[in-house]
Amino acid sequence: MHDTLFKIKQIAGLVFFIAILSTMGMITGRPVMMLAYAVFFLVISLVVYLTLRNNQRHFEVTRSSNTIFRKVLAAVLMLLAIVAPLFIALRSNVINLPDEMSIGLVVPMMLGLSVLFIAMVLATVVLINRKGNTFANRAIGYIVFIVASMIPGLLTSQVDSTTMGIGSVYYVAMAVLILAYNAFGLFFNQE
Repeated sequence: MHDTLFKIKQIAGLVFFIAILSTMGMITGRPVMMLAYAVFFLVISLVVYLTLRNNQRHFEVTRSSNTIFRKVLAAVLMLLAIVAPLFIALRSNVINLPDEMSIGLVVPMMLGLSVLFIAMVLATVVLINRKGNTFANRAIGYIVFIVASMIPGLLTSQVDSTTMGIGSVYYVAMAVLILAYNAFGLFFNQE
């Protein structure tokens, strides 16, 4: 009975996760893109599931022997995490930048804020997961995470305080977070 409930929770979590991520299609301005995003994330989830199922036994974790490939992949993911907000801001209308800001000011500011956001989030991972054996480390980790999670909303509200504007920035922040966390896990061989 416990295994059945566990499987039901896993499937429900996956459906919920795909449903939440598919709402990213709304930032394109076309609601039909929600379906395209849902199909994309479903396909990616199936590929990951099938890859893990074919390469690992139940509860067996294998370490990759190719550390150079993992570290290069981690560096690429981290670079993508750092430049993704800048690329999205300059190439799309997802993030509305003020008209009076020049590119020379936008580029270093956004790159700096991306690095700060990533550093704060990864610091929380270290403080909570790796050094979380004391209450003080966990408390500091959660406080840093709360502050980091407020950065995108506070910055966006100064320029575009609409729900769509703030929500779009948080979708970009979530993508940065996923890329950075996966890069961190690959670099330090975290499972």
